[in-house]
Amino acid sequence: MPSTAFALVVVNYGSHELIAENVPTTALEAGARVYIVDNPSSVAECEAVRRLCAERDWTLVVSPANDGFGSGVNRGVRAAIADGLDVFVLLNPDASADGPVLAELARAVRLDPGAVVAPRIVGSDGHTDFDGAMVSLATGRTRMRRIDGDDDPEWVNWLTGACMAFDRAGFEEAGGFAEDYFLYWEDVDFSRRAVAAGRRLVVRHDLQVVHDEGGTQGSQGRRAKSHSYYYWNCRNRLVFGRRFARVPWRDWLRATPGQSWQILLRGGRRQILEDPGTLFAAIRGTLAGIVMARRRSQAPGVLR
Repeated sequence: MPSTAFALVVVNYGSHELIAENVPTTALEAGARVYIVDNPSSVAECEAVRRLCAERDWTLVVSPANDGFGSGVNRGVRAAIADGLDVFVLLNPDASADGPVLAELARAVRLDPGAVVAPRIVGSDGHTDFDGAMVSLATGRTRMRRIDGDDDPEWVNWLTGACMAFDRAGFEEAGGFAEDYFLYWEDVDFSRRAVAAGRRLVVRHDLQVVHDEGGTQGSQGRRAKSHSYYYWNCRNRLVFGRRFARVPWRDWLRATPGQSWQILLRGGRRQILEDPGTLFAAIRGTLAGIVMARRRSQAPGVLR
């Protein structure tokens, strides 16, 4: 296996058409071995993914059930490790990148083994969606900006899982991706555990990936979000807080109504008025998160 080889891991759920369009045909030429982890959605989708992987010489990793993004990442990385690879680049089905960009992300990890690396992420309209991000360990509020270092008592950095590169040592030292978030916040969690393991979070502002955010969730327009988006974000803010908050749990809970409302507003007030189901999704997610957080305060052993 040449030293420039790396694994490109894509977790799929009902998105074979996006994968066919977005995973670059230049990936193999750039040194990637493509691993498509299929979280099953239907018989027809599973067959379509199987055919696509066969046609493009990609490795198909079949999940026994749709057990979420974190489980899918772990499954794909383990398959790549078994094939002798030690550098991994994650790419969302609704994100597109040129082969050389993916190769440079892998190269950055090889040259700086202590780093977890992400590119700049832009929307299909050119708007910057990610160029570094922070999360408050007092409230769980997130901001799309970055601070130098990791010494602030409240705000800390995280990297998006829409496109992220790391090596085997970093993956294993961080404990892999937590598998009980199911959808959203796994990347924030992984970022914090990577830092705790001595890794550094690096944003390559010169590398660009296009992310049609929500493409796999069927969103209606740029601002509008799916019910799943609200449910899992409200839920998982609480799961994350139980593990990483730097304030008493009662203070995190006290901030929850306001933070759940802020999550809901990401889709705009008009969506709430036109689709009251979004509000109920946020409420259900918040209640589920409180129950989940009380039940499990420690990250699970995700590497099995």
